[in-house]
Amino acid sequence: MKSAKEFASWLKERLGQHKEGVYLTRNDVLLLTNRQRFANDYVMDVHFEVAQFGMGFVTDANRERFYLFRLPKTHWKVEGDFYPSGAQPELESELNIHAIKTINGRD
Repeated sequence: MKSAKEFASWLKERLGQHKEGVYLTRNDVLLLTNRQRFANDYVMDVHFEVAQFGMGFVTDANRERFYLFRLPKTHWKVEGDFYPSGAQPELESELNIHAIKTINGRD
């Protein structure tokens, strides 16, 4: 039975060079880790380990597919904040990005 750290190391060495990422099926993960079953904690532990290498490891809601991918380095505002606050109020109502209201003026 491979630990999350061992599996993460294997993923990095064997699949880490794929820029677009890859997916594995549930059976792939069971076969590669030599496990009969695993919990979400195992997936989170693998994610923690590969995140140190700039990668992510997540699953879908049914835990049928598992995704290994490169973590982005671009902050969302660089790509997603096209209209600065107050610059074009008629467009702000169409955006789905809103400031979070804070209590006591703290962010």
